[in-house]
Amino acid sequence: MAENPRKNGNISAIQSFKETIESLVIAFILAFVFRAFVVEAFIIPTGSMADTLRGAHFRLTCPVCSYQYNYGFLPEKYHWAKGYLPPTPINIVPQRLQSGALPICPMCGTKADISYPQRVYNGDRILVLKYIYQFTDPKIWDVVVFKNPTDPSENYIKRLIGRPGEKVEIIDGDVYINDIIQKKPDHVQNTLWIAAFDDDYQPSLPADGRGPRGFGNLPFSPITENSSWKLDQPRHRFEFLGSEQLDSLQFDARHLRKILQCFIAYNGPDVVSQLPVVSDLKLEFVLIPKAESGKVIINLGKYGRVYSARVDFDGTCTIINETTGEMLKSRKFPPLTPQQPIKVSFANLDHSLYLQLGGKCLQYDGPNDATAWGYKNEEKMPLPTVALAGQTGAFTLEHIALYRDNHYVNTQNGYQGLATETNPFALDKDEFFVLGDNSPQSLDSRFWTSPGRGNGHKSYRQGTLPRDYLIGKALFVYWPAGYPIQRRFPLALIPNVGEMRFIH
Repeated sequence: MAENPRKNGNISAIQSFKETIESLVIAFILAFVFRAFVVEAFIIPTGSMADTLRGAHFRLTCPVCSYQYNYGFLPEKYHWAKGYLPPTPINIVPQRLQSGALPICPMCGTKADISYPQRVYNGDRILVLKYIYQFTDPKIWDVVVFKNPTDPSENYIKRLIGRPGEKVEIIDGDVYINDIIQKKPDHVQNTLWIAAFDDDYQPSLPADGRGPRGFGNLPFSPITENSSWKLDQPRHRFEFLGSEQLDSLQFDARHLRKILQCFIAYNGPDVVSQLPVVSDLKLEFVLIPKAESGKVIINLGKYGRVYSARVDFDGTCTIINETTGEMLKSRKFPPLTPQQPIKVSFANLDHSLYLQLGGKCLQYDGPNDATAWGYKNEEKMPLPTVALAGQTGAFTLEHIALYRDNHYVNTQNGYQGLATETNPFALDKDEFFVLGDNSPQSLDSRFWTSPGRGNGHKSYRQGTLPRDYLIGKALFVYWPAGYPIQRRFPLALIPNVGEMRFIH
C-alpha cells in the first residue's frame, strides 16, 4: 500500500520544528552557562579608568585646534537618575553652573563650545573573563573587575597594583613594590601615555601672538639668534637647515609647567594649581634626513639632571647624562636613508631611558632608588625640561608630540591616601591593592575611607580588595559607544569599530 505523502510531509515538518526548538533551547542553555561561568558583559559606569575605559561621556572637538577629547557625564550633576542617560543632546554644563565649570581642551586650553547641545554616549561595554583568578593569581597591571568592598552591591573596575605579601608605596606618581619600582609592560605603557603637546593640533596664533592659555601656541623656540631652525607652523613641521655648530630649540618653561600637571580633560575644568607636575616624559617625531650625514639630539631634564639621546645619520645612537658627561649607552644601527621618514622617540620613564629608532630600541636601566636620580620629597623639585638640537646636515621633523606618563597622586581633596609616599602599605594574605587610571578622581584603594563589608559581621581591612570579591579580568571592549543614525535619534546604533580593542 502506498504511503500518504501529505502525512509524511506533516511528520517531516513537525520533526524539523521540534529540532529547531531543541537547538534554540540548547543554544540558550549554552549561552547562559557561558555567561555565568566563562565570559560576562559589563558596562563601564564611571570615568575612574578614563581614558583607558570610559563611562558615560560627551565627545568634544576643540573649536580652536580641532583636538578631540572626552568629558565625563555625571548624572547627579544634571539631575538625572543614576544609570540613565538623556535620549537627546543636552547642554554640556547646566545653566545653574558658572562658565568656569566648562571642560577645556587638553591641547590648547580652549573652553568647550556650548553654543549647541551635545549627545551623551554610553560607557564602554566590555567582556570580562570570569573565574580566571580561581586558577591563577592576577598579575600586576591587570585590569580587574570586582565587587566594591565598601558596597558589595556595586561592581568596580581598576588596575591591580599590589598582591598578597607585597609592600606598596607610590613615590612621585610611580609604583614601588617591596621598594622596587615597577616598570610597565609595553602594551600597558602605550595605553597610559597621555598627550601633553601635539604639533599637529597647534592652532594659528591670533593677532596678539598669545594663545588661549596666555602664552604662544608654539612653545618651541630657538635659543640663539640667526638660528638654523625654521618652524613652519602652517605645515606643522620643523626644518633644520644645517649647521656645523650645535643649534637648539627649547620648550617654553611656562608652557611645560601647565601641560605637565596631572590634569585629565575627562574630569572637567582646569585645576592645574592643585595638581603635581609629571616628570616621566616621552618626546617623539618623524625624522626625514635631507643629507648623508647629520645629527638630531633630544634633551629631557628630570630632577635638575639632563639626559640626551643622540641619533647620528650613520645609525649610531647614544644616551648621555649631560649633567655628568657620562655616556650611558651606545649602539650602531643601520644608517638612515636620505628622504626616508623614520620614527624617533626618547623617553625618561620609571628610572629607565629609552631611545627608539624605527623598530630598534636602545635602553638604559638606571638605579632603582628615586634619590639616586636626584629626587628629594622634602624639596620642591626643578621643573622638567625639553629641548631639541641639530648639527651638520639638514633634516625635517614632523608629527612632533610630547607625552607624559600616568601619575598616581598622593592626595585627593586634601585627604592623604594609603600606600603613598613615606606611608607604605603592606598587604596580608588574600589582600590586593588597586588603582584607577584616572588617578586624580579615582576612588580606589588609596582613598577608600572605611573598612570593606563582608557577610554578617565580617569586615575587610581599609584599602584592600579581598580575594573573595574578585570577579575576573577585563578582556575586550566589544561595544564602545557607537554613532547615531542622525543627531537627535536616541540610539547610537552604528558600530564604532575603530575603538573595539583588547584591554591593557
